[in-house]
Amino acid sequence: MKFMILLLTVLHLCYGLDESKELHIKYPMQESKQSYKLLQEMQESIQTYLHQTPLSSYAYFDKQSAKLNSQAYITWIHGNIYLKTLATSQDPQVRATLNDEQYSHLGDYRYDLFTLLSDLLLKMQEDSDFSGSKEKAILGTLVEGYFDRLKDPKMLCPCIDDALIEAKESDLLLQYTKLKENKRHFKTQFEGLSKPNQKETQKITTELNRYLNNFNLLAIKDIAKDNYGNYLLLSEGRSDSNYDDMIFILSADTLPMSYYINESMKKAYLSSSQTHKKEALSSFNKTPYASRISINKQTFFINKLNPTLKLKPQSQKTRAYKKYAAALGYMLASFHANSKLKKSQSFRAKVNTQVKPRLVKTEMISMVYSYNETLENRWENFSDVEVLSLK
Repeated sequence: MKFMILLLTVLHLCYGLDESKELHIKYPMQESKQSYKLLQEMQESIQTYLHQTPLSSYAYFDKQSAKLNSQAYITWIHGNIYLKTLATSQDPQVRATLNDEQYSHLGDYRYDLFTLLSDLLLKMQEDSDFSGSKEKAILGTLVEGYFDRLKDPKMLCPCIDDALIEAKESDLLLQYTKLKENKRHFKTQFEGLSKPNQKETQKITTELNRYLNNFNLLAIKDIAKDNYGNYLLLSEGRSDSNYDDMIFILSADTLPMSYYINESMKKAYLSSSQTHKKEALSSFNKTPYASRISINKQTFFINKLNPTLKLKPQSQKTRAYKKYAAALGYMLASFHANSKLKKSQSFRAKVNTQVKPRLVKTEMISMVYSYNETLENRWENFSDVEVLSLK
């Protein structure tokens, strides 16, 4: 009996250590205080836990994908794609783009499908009371929209266009900053932001002012740090007007999650991903700002922060959710089959001639439900761990 109690204690602690390690790998600059706070929130709310499992999704996918019958073709995938990381850019034209694009790399296209489907399932479970059959039909529509877009690169999706028209660059300034005495600053009290120390601020400001000068942008006028350790940089923009200010995000340059777990994929694609990453980011995000920079012997990834994509179902009806899901699938396929990238062109040709969409749909949806159930079971164990024991 004592042995069983000890075994359960060890298993519970292992779950906790796994989550703590995952957070450190994904957010290496996150302060310990914020890590423990997030771990506590994950214990208290299963929804928070389901949304904050940085390594679990690929660890699960990597293990299960060996059993799949659908082909694992390689293209530029974009890390963990979730509804909140989808964004919109208005420069030079309105288009769907990404935040957290620093995780982009070469890998199995099915992983992005898996993560986006998983996030859509969570959204439906939180926002609606669909039956299981309706949920699966909606998830299936996302996969169908994905393959429809791969077949027809000129395919248009009015649902996305309507959503993008609503997005404004000023939304970011309203969300993250405030004007006081005609000077714009970050809302450090309202957006979970904090002020970095003076030493950090000085080093970042010096290097970033030099970097922004390459784009004819004026100096940094405020810096904040979010709960994950990323730096937000408020640039004066192209003039001293408060209304053309720009927000940049500076984060630690880390390996994609899949390269931590799958050594063979890391060896096969890491070098190529690093060599062609800037070209890929420029192609599907149409931004000149994305780059790696070195500050105090540490490598960072920098890019302009974009407004969140305002795409959502028009109602709680199944038909509205199906249109929404199809739009998400269309959007993901647009990234994967980017006509300006050779690897993406080759990927599209192979998928259209050799992949069975129905098989992919069946396998991905089955995996998503299995993963969701696995996480719920893990949460039962994780929620019993004493967070202080993870220090």
